Amino acid sequence: MKKVMLALAFLFTLNVMFVSCRDTNKETETTTEETSEVQKEVETSIEEAKKDAAEVEKEVEQAVKEAGEEVEKSLDKAEVKEDDSKTEKEDGEQAS
Repeated sequence: MKKVMLALAFLFTLNVMFVSCRDTNKETETTTEETSEVQKEVETSIEEAKKDAAEVEKEVEQAVKEAGEEVEKSLDKAEVKEDDSKTEKEDGEQAS
């Protein structure tokens, strides 16, 4: 009887050991799959962010270029007005 009880205890121990290892492997596989999915999502988000940043950079460069052109136009107009007012003053002084 003693040998039968020891054999059953041994079989129970082996059974528990193999079942617990299987459960751990399944959990590890599930966790690995979830991690892979999250990693793919993060990579996709990073790529989209890079594209968005490049678009914003182009828009900013264009806006700066347009602003520079507007400033140059304003300065040219100011110089023309300044030249006209100097000419009018000179003409006025010569007429006197």
